[in-house]
Amino acid sequence: MAETPKKINIRVLGIYLIILLALIRFVIYPLHESLQEKKILLNEWNKSYKVKSQVFERLKGSQELKNVVEKSELFPQLFDKGVSNSYIQSHILEWIIKMAEKKGLTVVNFEMLEPVVGKSISEVSILIRLKGMPDQVIEILEAIEKDERVLSIRSMEISRSGQDQVFSLTLSAFRIEI
Repeated sequence: MAETPKKINIRVLGIYLIILLALIRFVIYPLHESLQEKKILLNEWNKSYKVKSQVFERLKGSQELKNVVEKSELFPQLFDKGVSNSYIQSHILEWIIKMAEKKGLTVVNFEMLEPVVGKSISEVSILIRLKGMPDQVIEILEAIEKDERVLSIRSMEISRSGQDQVFSLTLSAFRIEI
């Protein structure tokens, strides 16, 4: 009878050992692999963070340098403070009319819009309606884009009038107020 409890203890011990090995194989071992993958991912994120922070620091340093713009760089592209709004509007209108005549477009009418005055830059706008074909208007838009002065196309509407189309363009020029 003394041998029976030892056999039971060895069997119970064997069963516990098998359960323990199964636990290690199916629970702990996959968790260990997952932990290794997480470590690799964390290292990649850390490297990415370091690179991004270096780029951010460079951009931050260059932004501080870019914020200072001299007037001499702006003058060729913007109108001077001494130039009146009506002169700017008439200058734009005259230029657009000359281009429209060269391209075969008809100027239907125009409006001088109220300027929007800002602290450092004012926006001087004009509304002009042109009648003709789309190809001709596209050529004018390309010329506006290539002009030495900054002209912004604020809005554009197209409507049909017989064979031709009517194009309403709102153009804006900018004047320095500093």
